[in-house]
Amino acid sequence: MKELGNGRQAGSALTSLASRTRQRREGSGIEVQEEELGTVTAQRLFKMRCECGRSWFELELPRLIQCPACAKLNLVSI
Repeated sequence: MKELGNGRQAGSALTSLASRTRQRREGSGIEVQEEELGTVTAQRLFKMRCECGRSWFELELPRLIQCPACAKLNLVSI
C-alpha cells in the first residue's frame, strides 16, 4: 500500500474518509455518502544560494552545482 506524507497508508486514509462520511440518524440507520476521489501532485522546490550572493531555485537536489552568476562549482549542503 502506498504511504502518505503523514505516515498513514492510503488504505487507512480511505477508511477514515469513509467513516467520516457516514452519519447516524435517529431510527433510520446509517446513511452513506459517496464522493469521487481526486489526485494531487506535489513538487519540492530547493532554494540554492552561492557564496557570491546569487540565489536561485532547483526542483532536484544535486550534489554539485555550478552557480549561474560566478560560474563557480559548488558542493551542495542542507
